[in-house]
Amino acid sequence: MKVTVQAGLNYWKKNNVWILGTLVGIVTFICIFGVHVLNVTYTDWLLGGGDLTQNYLGWCFFRNSDWFFPFGLMDNASYPNTVSVIFTDSVPLFAVFFKIFKAVLPDRFQYFGIWAMLCMGAQGAFGALLIYHYVKKKAEAIVGSLLFVITPAMLGQMSLNLALGAQWLVLCSLYLGIRRMEISEKRLVLAWGIAGLLTGSIQMYFIPMCGFVLLSFLLSDLLRRKKIRQDILALLAYLGAAVGVVALLGGFSHNHMPDTSQFGQSSFNLNGLWNPQGWSQYLLDLPVYGANPSEGLAFPGTGIVLTLIVAAAACLIHTIYKVFIKKEKKLTHLRFDWGENGVAFLILAMISLSVALSPQAACGSSLIWNYELPAWLSSLWQRISCCGRFIWPVLYLIILGSVVWMEKEMPWETMAAVLLVIFAVLQIADGKWQLMQRQVQFGTEFAYDSRLEDEKWDTWAREGDKKHMVFVGLDDEDLLNDLSAYAAENGMTINYFNTACQTIRTKAVEDLVESLINPREDTMYIYKAADEGNCIDTRMEYEAVDGVIVGMVKKQG
Repeated sequence: MKVTVQAGLNYWKKNNVWILGTLVGIVTFICIFGVHVLNVTYTDWLLGGGDLTQNYLGWCFFRNSDWFFPFGLMDNASYPNTVSVIFTDSVPLFAVFFKIFKAVLPDRFQYFGIWAMLCMGAQGAFGALLIYHYVKKKAEAIVGSLLFVITPAMLGQMSLNLALGAQWLVLCSLYLGIRRMEISEKRLVLAWGIAGLLTGSIQMYFIPMCGFVLLSFLLSDLLRRKKIRQDILALLAYLGAAVGVVALLGGFSHNHMPDTSQFGQSSFNLNGLWNPQGWSQYLLDLPVYGANPSEGLAFPGTGIVLTLIVAAAACLIHTIYKVFIKKEKKLTHLRFDWGENGVAFLILAMISLSVALSPQAACGSSLIWNYELPAWLSSLWQRISCCGRFIWPVLYLIILGSVVWMEKEMPWETMAAVLLVIFAVLQIADGKWQLMQRQVQFGTEFAYDSRLEDEKWDTWAREGDKKHMVFVGLDDEDLLNDLSAYAAENGMTINYFNTACQTIRTKAVEDLVESLINPREDTMYIYKAADEGNCIDTRMEYEAVDGVIVGMVKKQG
């Protein structure tokens, strides 16, 4: 018994930094998002529209689909074409796992609440580990982890696209990078291989993002003439695992067309690091450029701004004291020592900033440059689409650097920890309206109210002879979501779903003409009410219900 207790105490002593950081993230999640979303049978909160509805319905269709190889494909969300669950942002890692048990799952089942809580827990854990690596003080590390958890970029994505809440993958990659010299080659290669599996099976934006982190450390070691064998092996393991899992999930099953609609419209703005974009009551929002500038949100939060100000002020006071009072000539305290990592961080910042800005860079509301790129490079950049997200590694380096710098400049042992608590509270208070919006959105139990109210929908579902639903020119997103939810609940396919795969969306439009030329008896054709003039096929009968027109082939006899 004593041996067991001692082993437990030893484990706690060795791991309590990341365990407490995890608890910080989980408690923060519960305070903001509540506990309702952790109920796996509570699905209404995911049906309010937007990306969350796309994420959930993508899982519903994937669950109902037969198994294919590659394993991530489904044929009922863009029937008769197959599309990968990767492109519905339904967290493929969880989607594939839970599909294995679909026969025993409740009819209505969601894992997104649990996923979101795990993301915030992991964000706190890796945030604490990064800070502790440099300051070696547990109080500062645990308190500082909260500043990683309540970062606007993190909370903003958590309420829009839950797969992009896995920003802990960036922190994990940074941690593997700074610990690379302390970990054995085999373990480092294995760890990066696992990182590749995770990025490829969660959200593909993290593949290049975390890959840039690894590449930066490799280039740093190369420039500093360090041994790079383990870096190269780690890069190969990472890329091999990431590409392999994407292939198994069906990510390469289509000849992808780049979506140019977001190119230059979702980039990082040069004022992004101090532009709160609605995340501060006291700092003014600055002008932005593009149709979707929130993708480049990089404001670290008021707490980090105050941390930087205090660190700079303390450094200035320290310098004045050294120069004018103690008459010292060498100001050793000004050397901000990142150890083995300074060059890597600089390379990472340069790469991430270049990609995040895109060839169409703006400052405020003005476009300041628009480079003409070679066709191959322009096509590659357009495939990235929302380039602004690539500022996240820079954002997290700023948060880490500000905490470490302030701790370095503080004259008393616990002063940094006390200030971090104060600044975290101030950041929460400053962003309270954003936090309250999320508390209302997720913490309050929401009842989904479908616009399909006519009893005929229930009648058609009971008859069970309709297996497919074809949308003809519908452009009302909320109505499309209601119809898609109805189709998923009743085991029907749909011809069009708003996936991130431009190729499949284009193919669905092209196939629509053929499906109307040869209508099928097992299919419901859904027109918008304004298109009544197009409902003239004599082989079909049409019925107006709930703002749409449903066309079905006339039954014989």
